[in-house]
Order: sequence, then C-alpha cells, then structure tokens
Amino acid sequence: MDSQLLARQFAVWGKELSLNDVPKVVNRCARRAVLDTIGVIAAGSVHAKVRLLAECVALAKGNCSTATQHQTDAIAAATINGMAGHVWDYDDTSYTGITHSSVITLSATLAVAQEINASDEDALLAFIIGSEISYVLGDICSHNHFMQGWWATGSCALIGAVASVCRLYDMDEEQTANAIGTAAVTAGIQRAISGTDAKPYLCGNVAAQAINLARVAKAGLTGPQDAFEQKNGFFALLNNGHSLFSQVESLGDRWRLETPGLLFKTSPVCSAAHAMIEITAKLLEESDKTADDIVSVEAEVPTLVHASLVFIYPENAQQAQFSLPYCFACAAEHGRVRLKDLQLAEIQSDRKRALMERVTIRVAEDLSSSPMREKYPESTRLTILFAGGKTTSGFCGEAFGMPNRPLTDKDLIKKFNDCLTFAGCSLKTPDLCTFEIIKMADHAFRLTAQ
Repeated sequence: MDSQLLARQFAVWGKELSLNDVPKVVNRCARRAVLDTIGVIAAGSVHAKVRLLAECVALAKGNCSTATQHQTDAIAAATINGMAGHVWDYDDTSYTGITHSSVITLSATLAVAQEINASDEDALLAFIIGSEISYVLGDICSHNHFMQGWWATGSCALIGAVASVCRLYDMDEEQTANAIGTAAVTAGIQRAISGTDAKPYLCGNVAAQAINLARVAKAGLTGPQDAFEQKNGFFALLNNGHSLFSQVESLGDRWRLETPGLLFKTSPVCSAAHAMIEITAKLLEESDKTADDIVSVEAEVPTLVHASLVFIYPENAQQAQFSLPYCFACAAEHGRVRLKDLQLAEIQSDRKRALMERVTIRVAEDLSSSPMREKYPESTRLTILFAGGKTTSGFCGEAFGMPNRPLTDKDLIKKFNDCLTFAGCSLKTPDLCTFEIIKMADHAFRLTAQ
C-alpha cells in the first residue's frame, strides 16, 4: 500500500505518537480545550432536546457516563454528550477548515476511554491525535470545503475522532488506515442543517460513527485507503479537487492546537457573531448610550460571516445562534448573549424584535479581500445612529476568546463554572495542569441537574 496516501500517513502518525513527543505548551492547550468542552457538555445536559435524545438512545447498559446522568454503552454516551456539547453552540472553534472538532473528538474519546478503562494519559494523547489530524485535514481542504456548503465539522472531525478511537483500541497501522479511509467516504454533511436540531445531534452522531468505524476496521473489515485521493474520493467530490496536500508535512511539527489555536466562546452562538457582539457593547459603553437610544445600525461583514449568520428573525434557539440581528439585540441589552437568551420567551420578546428591525447587514468588499479574510475571517464594522442624530462607528477584527486574544486560564475556568452552574451544579475550581480528564468528566456529569 502506498505510504504516501493520506489515510496511511494519518494512521502511521497516530500510531507512533507518544505524549513525550507532545510539547508542554500543546499539552496545556489540549487540556484547556478538554476542560471547556466538558463544561459546555454539562451545560447542554439541561436542554430539553438533549433529554429527549438520551431517553431514546441510552437503552443499553454500560460503564460510560453521560451529562444526562445515564450509565450506558460507548455509542449512546458519545451520541448524547456530542449533542449536549454543541446544542448551545458554546463549544470551541478552529479556523483550520472552520470546525467544531473538540466536542466530537472528546465525546468519542471519553466514551471509549471509559469503555476500556484507559488511563488518563491515553485519553489525553488520543484527544491530541484526533484534534491535530482534524485540523490538518481542515488546512488541506482550506475554507473551500466549508464555503461550498459542506459542514466541515462533520467531515474533518469525523476523521480525527476515528484516529482517536483507533489509538485507544490499540489498532495497528493497517486497521487504522482502513478505518480512516472508510470514514473519508462516509463524510459529507450539508450546512443546510443550520437552525435545526440536526446540527447538534449530528455532532453526537458523528462521534458515535467514529467508534463504529474503528470497531469494524479492528474486526478486520477493509476500507479504501486511497479514499482522499481517488477520482471518486473525498477531495474530488467534497472539495472540487482542491487540496493543499503539503500541509500534511507539518503534522507533529506545527501543532494546530497552539498555532493558530482555538476560539473559546464568550457567548453561546456562532463564532461569526462574536466580533459584532463585542463591538456593539464597546460602542454603547463609549458613547454612554443604551439600547433605547438606538435608531438604526449598519453591520458590515465579510462573506464568511454573511454565509454563516443566515437568519434574520429567528424562530427558535438554533436560529437565534445564527442570527446577526438577534445577537446584536442581546449585545445591546446585555453586553453579550447569555445562555438564558436562548429561551423562546427571550427570542420572541417585543423589545428584542424591535432592536432586530433596526439592523441592516451589508457584505463589505474590503473585509472580504484575501488579506482581510486571512487575518480577520469573522470581523465586523458597525455604525450606530442614535436618537438626536449622533453616530458612532467601530471595527472588531477578532473578539476576545479568539486565538490572538485568548481567554486567560481564569476566564476559561469561570466559563466552566458558569456552565456547571447553569446545569444546576458546581465543582471545586479545577487546576488546569493536574485535573484528571476522565474523572473530571464523570464527576461533572454525575452532578448535572436531574
């Protein structure tokens, strides 16, 4: 078999990597991602749709814990926790491919680690392997894959999660390459899922699928190891034949958990809205104005933001998370979008609707240029007209929490605790350097509200 095939290269790297090969700073980046993801999974446990899913799928007995307090098998646990982690859209984001990989990779990793009683070190290493492979594939695809209408989370994160599970199952290179190849030909979810329950559910479904694909390859079933490269394969069909294949050469050299790093969200909405939320709050504070003073607003955004925030007047929480006008209304009222703002009563409030109606959105060519797209992919330029005729304008390239403006450890831990409080429980403040991943998740999930 050709050792240059991408599935094979991913398999060899994932099999040979050890924690000793991982720089300390990357280890710490991974632990930050894990803690944040456990927190948002806990917050998702109280969502009514997650509860409905859990009652539907948590039927088999097992030793894997879920945020809904079910003890079940690995497939069900990955499904439930994956949906819980994305249902508020509060999980981290990577701009390599534009993916939410952590929630899928961690949900699959935790489930299998508990299933086989893996060590904490093995779980952390598996998460790092899956994350890096997911993000490298995102770089190989570039944003081309996402902009064509594919949900890169469902494709790139599937491949990474498969690699994570294969490592935990101690599969050899041949088995792992077969699993990755099979994953590549099953990848491909349309971004039409936005605004529906399908989007968070599919995070769980993809995590569970990763476990299934690894299991069947471990059992001896083969897969197309040339699935990425062949004429009817991943790049040809899902990326218009485009691939920056040289990116694979940096695997294990440039660690994407560190560079470019991840966006840790400060509001439970699409990352494309975060710059707009921040500049709204800033302009109102600097002008000493409130939402009541606003007459009209013009939001100038790049094409990526316009393609992501597709709902004007949302009818439910999922649509609200992808609505620039609604996120603006929350930011004008509260300085951010709160978890409680995703309740239907808030979304349907006359006050927020009135603020939404004052917003005009325009795609700005200068913000969509290649240099700006590279530097500030989700920027916003905002102009607000106040009663009395005064106007104010401002630009936010990167919101707080973005890779170049990262949350401090203190901020990250506060978000974690806020998520658990929202779920009706609390934990002793964790130490980022020493907390045990599997025990932390199990303990947090057992404490979540009934």
